[in-house]
Amino acid sequence: MYYVCVENNQIVSMLDYEPNVPSSVSVTTITDDEYGLISKEKTHYFDIETGTVKLHGEEVFAQRDVDAQNRVYKRFLNDTDWKVMRHIREKALAKTTTLSEEEYTDLETQRDVAAAGIIH
Repeated sequence: MYYVCVENNQIVSMLDYEPNVPSSVSVTTITDDEYGLISKEKTHYFDIETGTVKLHGEEVFAQRDVDAQNRVYKRFLNDTDWKVMRHIREKALAKTTTLSEEEYTDLETQRDVAAAGIIH
């Protein structure tokens, strides 16, 4: 059993023990399964207005998909920054580049696709 504590229309804590709180805090009991859906599965939320656990709407799941894809693109860009910088430095110093021009162009094309795919 878990206890959801709400004060000033905001959740202030979720506890696995019965809290001793002031009268300004309302406490609602939820099941272990409901707590798992909120905290672990993250498919549900506690609705303060009704005092019940509800399933997130489709827009929340869609946004999570967008956020996950953005993380993939941003990680790729971050992970390849050094290759771009190394190539530019090597060319500026008139050194033989580690990447061939074809490899560098392919990398920049992939980076361009990733940057274009990021949804703001």
